[in-house]
Amino acid sequence: MDRLRKNTKIIFGIFCGLFISLIIYLSYFTAYEREKLIQNSYNRRLWEQEDRVIRGTIYDTKGRPLADTVIEDNVKKRIYPGGEALGPLVGYSDRRLGRAGLEDVFNGELLGVLEKDPMVLLRQKILGVSDRGNDAYLTIDAELQKTAYKMFRGRRGALVAMDPNTGALLAVVSSPGYDSSNLQNKWDGLVKNPDKPLINRATQGLYPPGSAFKIITLAAALTSHPEIEKKIYYTPGYIKINGRIIRDYEGLWPGNYDITNAFRYSSNTVFIQIGQEVGMDNLFSMAEAFGFNARVNADIPIATSTIPRPPLLGGEVELAEDSIGQGKILSTPLQMARVASVIASGGKLVTPYILQKSVSPLGITRTVHKPETLKQVLDKSVADKVKALMVDVVQNGTGTPAYIKGITVAGKTGSAQNPFGKTHAWFVGFAPAENPKIAVAAVVENAGGGGANAGPIVREVILQYLNSLQK
Repeated sequence: MDRLRKNTKIIFGIFCGLFISLIIYLSYFTAYEREKLIQNSYNRRLWEQEDRVIRGTIYDTKGRPLADTVIEDNVKKRIYPGGEALGPLVGYSDRRLGRAGLEDVFNGELLGVLEKDPMVLLRQKILGVSDRGNDAYLTIDAELQKTAYKMFRGRRGALVAMDPNTGALLAVVSSPGYDSSNLQNKWDGLVKNPDKPLINRATQGLYPPGSAFKIITLAAALTSHPEIEKKIYYTPGYIKINGRIIRDYEGLWPGNYDITNAFRYSSNTVFIQIGQEVGMDNLFSMAEAFGFNARVNADIPIATSTIPRPPLLGGEVELAEDSIGQGKILSTPLQMARVASVIASGGKLVTPYILQKSVSPLGITRTVHKPETLKQVLDKSVADKVKALMVDVVQNGTGTPAYIKGITVAGKTGSAQNPFGKTHAWFVGFAPAENPKIAVAAVVENAGGGGANAGPIVREVILQYLNSLQK
């Protein structure tokens, strides 16, 4: 009998544990996963909601519509005034094709299914506005976006411009793009297009950053070995690491270099020597401080930029490649804009965001992004030294194509070797250097030198944005 009672208690305890686990599990989903479940593309109730309401409008930062719903012959139709320049970012919402881009990310807002206040819902019903979703206002400037897109001239690549002080995204460009209007008629061609226009290269494309990564190498060197400012490095134009020969690019002469000249002319061999002094652990830690190997806690999905962890033994070749942004380092253009922002903001790492506010059918404004306390990831004195050298790159070095008369531009070029084709061209920078208002990163695939090919794109974006602030 005692054994029976004991077994009964065990079984009762097991069932109680399972019941409590189920309650915790359901409570977790109710409290933390509710919005994700509501907005999930596979939630069939969302399409039913779509039939009942008019989808909210997506506006840029100046109130220009980027996605809107019109009614033609009693049929709702989604239109996209932004054209190809906005397609990969805004995406689409189509019953047959599904959803992508911001149309997918902010689907709950646009359908108005995230409203929780029952009194607000009642007011909407009484006033007859319950059949409309919320409007979404972005931080993006549509004209700046279109200007950047035109500068690519159809070439594959991407650009991200952001406010280095707040993280507000000003332009998120992927080239080539697509027009989201009447997408069903073009779908097969877009899917088969070898240039893959449906991919948002700015947030999902991963590229070796090349010499643009030397910003991080330099920051690590000035932090761990401040005496490096006074050192002179000799290079014959190449360096041999465990049998691997790495050369400087053509046109860079052999000789003695201090860090100013090495950074100005982007000497690979000198920066490999600098990387050897810094060491893999310090370089790796600095890259992670700048945001590598970490999920970006943004309001849009962003691929994680990565740097390989230091090997336990050896790794001399890996360190050499990492010091110049080659090897297995991969970065999104958005992450490289964050790298520029760290220097521009005096060593602080910002979290990017794109949704500025949502407005309900009743006109109730909900500010989505809350100002954050920025994390200091680099000593301000070091950031200021890197900034000065980036200014020198644009005024006297490889970045002169980004020079703007009357505006102090700071920048760094990059020519990233690509195992699948020609070199990718990079340029990252910000302006005005004295009081930065915009940070930009651009990559042009298979284009060659970063200064000549990516520099003019960044220059035009910076110039247009700073001029717009004067109006």
